[in-house]
Amino acid sequence: MKELLFVLNTVFVSWISLSAAVAQPISRELPRMHDIELHQKSAQWLTSQSTEAEEPTCSPAGENQQIEDDELEVCPEETAETPDIQITVTGTRTPRSVQDSPASITVIDSSEVQQNLVQDWDDLVRYEPGVSVRNNLRYGLQDFNIRGIDGNRVLIQVDGIRQPGRFEFGVFELGRDYFDLSTLQTVEIVKGPASALYGSDAIGGVVTFRTIEPSDLLDVFGNSFVSLASNFNGENQGWGHTVSLANRVDNLETLFSFTRRDSSETLVNGNNDFVDPQYTGRNNYFGKLVYRFNDRHALNFTGEALDETTTTNTTEVNLLPGIRSFVEDVDVNRTRFSVGYEYNNLDGSPIELAQLQVYYQDAQTREIGEEERLLRDGTAVLRNTRNSFVDRTYGTSLQLQSSFATGNNVDHRLTYGVELSTTRNERPRDRVQTNLLTGETTRIIPPDVFPTKDFPDSDTLRLGLYLQDEIEIGETLSLIPGIRYDYYNLVTDPDETFLRGGAEAANLSTSSVSPSLGLVYRLTPEIALVGRYARGFRAPLYSEINSNFSNLLNPFFRYRTLSNPDLEPETSHSFELGVRGVSPQANFSLTGFYNTYNNFIETFAPAGVEEIPGVGVVNLFQTQNVSEARIYGAEARAEYRFNRNLDGFSLIGALTYAVGDDLTAKVPLSSVDPFKAIAGLRYRGLGDRWGTQLIATFVGKPRVEREIQQVPGSPPQVPFIPSSYTVFDLIGYYNISPNLTINLGVFNLFNQRYFQYADVRNIFERPDIDRFAQPGRSIGVGVAWRF
Repeated sequence: MKELLFVLNTVFVSWISLSAAVAQPISRELPRMHDIELHQKSAQWLTSQSTEAEEPTCSPAGENQQIEDDELEVCPEETAETPDIQITVTGTRTPRSVQDSPASITVIDSSEVQQNLVQDWDDLVRYEPGVSVRNNLRYGLQDFNIRGIDGNRVLIQVDGIRQPGRFEFGVFELGRDYFDLSTLQTVEIVKGPASALYGSDAIGGVVTFRTIEPSDLLDVFGNSFVSLASNFNGENQGWGHTVSLANRVDNLETLFSFTRRDSSETLVNGNNDFVDPQYTGRNNYFGKLVYRFNDRHALNFTGEALDETTTTNTTEVNLLPGIRSFVEDVDVNRTRFSVGYEYNNLDGSPIELAQLQVYYQDAQTREIGEEERLLRDGTAVLRNTRNSFVDRTYGTSLQLQSSFATGNNVDHRLTYGVELSTTRNERPRDRVQTNLLTGETTRIIPPDVFPTKDFPDSDTLRLGLYLQDEIEIGETLSLIPGIRYDYYNLVTDPDETFLRGGAEAANLSTSSVSPSLGLVYRLTPEIALVGRYARGFRAPLYSEINSNFSNLLNPFFRYRTLSNPDLEPETSHSFELGVRGVSPQANFSLTGFYNTYNNFIETFAPAGVEEIPGVGVVNLFQTQNVSEARIYGAEARAEYRFNRNLDGFSLIGALTYAVGDDLTAKVPLSSVDPFKAIAGLRYRGLGDRWGTQLIATFVGKPRVEREIQQVPGSPPQVPFIPSSYTVFDLIGYYNISPNLTINLGVFNLFNQRYFQYADVRNIFERPDIDRFAQPGRSIGVGVAWRF
């Protein structure tokens, strides 16, 4: 099967390359993909302002540089190219330059994704200190970690739609990777609490994915656009193919994209005998329709569907005693439909901008397992398991904007709105055991009686009201106060399947007010001081309030879990101070942050014991508010270009240092990533015809406990602590023609053996630790043909 896929993928890529090489360009002035500043388009998407992109009609050249007449026109020597100005929308819900935003924000656009050969979330933040993605070998990519906060404390949204949360229960770790990057316009990462604009779950930060618009392509390439793209990832022998079609007829714009991905298990730089054979296939369908009634009114419809299946065949050395074989399919599906209306009137209207969105999203993860084992009495049985996780959401949002002035040189831009959604969550599990000798079947498989549910079916209502005022005082000072009110209501729907386990179902209703204040003071037109205070908020989840699991048959350790209707929301207080600068040849930023967190929710904390007649002593566990935490640190980023134009050499660098402490247990906070620094040398050819960069990544040793006692009275265990490491990557691109681009990368250039802390932070020393190592030297290749 793998050999057949390799042949088919090779043929497909060869066909693209050959066809593009012999094709005649439609126009010699057709811009390359790197010329499309999609991060600027994100601002247009929000404001519906139709700004025309200025296309370069010439390229600077030195005295001794020769350019073919049919390629590029030479600009006068005194003309200097202007560096890109990155625009963020997520930071204030309005278009604002990153340099002029009080929050620390990273913007990554599709051209950077293409150049860096990004295939997944882990690749996306490869060169972003302070942000990481952890991976589970069984369930895949899990979530984003921002400044030491991860899981459901970081909000992930696609086009303003909240994505499903991470579910963890025992060995089950269902992640949040429900979005394919092939339809990405930009991703914006807000570091630090953003609850004043986005409510619960934004206590650690926000990751916003914005999908591409038809106009992003049609405004540059004309009224029709076709793109064929293929990528190869040597780490897992993965192939990805994307076909995109866009068209404009009068006021109607359409876009359709299809992506197919196939990959195998990732081979590590170590003993691969511990690596389980694995195959992943993914289909992603995306469509968008935009009808512009006139310059002020537009209606859009978006539909997308992701379907992924990962099959894992556990290798013999990884099987637990008594288990003969275990094969599992993990199916991940997400479907989303949304309708949006946009209004834009900047001609003195009380309401200048308006956005209304109504959406439906259905996300499900299914685990289908087949296990052959020997029971304690030697009986051979076959266990067939079917588990599901359902996250189904209906929602709507309305955002408005108004502007006015008070006094001399004091301008206000008000952003205000409402968000309303209801989410249904379910977690049914079923298992059938078949005696391979007699054929007898049973669903009574201690400690469970199947079917069962880990928590009762739950409906969560979220209501948020927010208001923000961007106050511009003259040309030097910006004040940005904001406030949001959130109402959170959880209603459970317990059925016989849940109640049979003896657990109770609890409801919850809570609310919170989250303020924030941002400041930007421009010392000079090039240098600004920034500061921010923000309060974060996260309401307890359905799976934290309610739980249904018990083991009363174990002769050594009996236990059961309890629901907790008294859980309180987690809160945080965040302070940031920084300085930023920009000039024609350089830019830099330096930020210090100090965050405190209260009422941290600990899953299944010890809650005493109880005596059950006929059973004995049973240990009780309950999710509780038990800890306070503190995280502080500093971040820096800089780039220096050796000339005033965008071509030529440049130096880049970024680093993050953070310290985290669990103030209740008085131990280091294990979720905080170690020190990380990025340094690179870039070269960009004349007219962006080609470019390359050598990037070094240094990661220090984590600050963690040397011994951990998980069960009271038991001997402490020794966690696996990865060593520091340095990795070099060499990446380049070449625009063969305005229509054809090739990207090539060599990753881990010197074949360094290392472990990513996010993947091993909860793992103790073990003989099969090599299975968690990172890949050795590998290559990545990308080909894109546009016409």
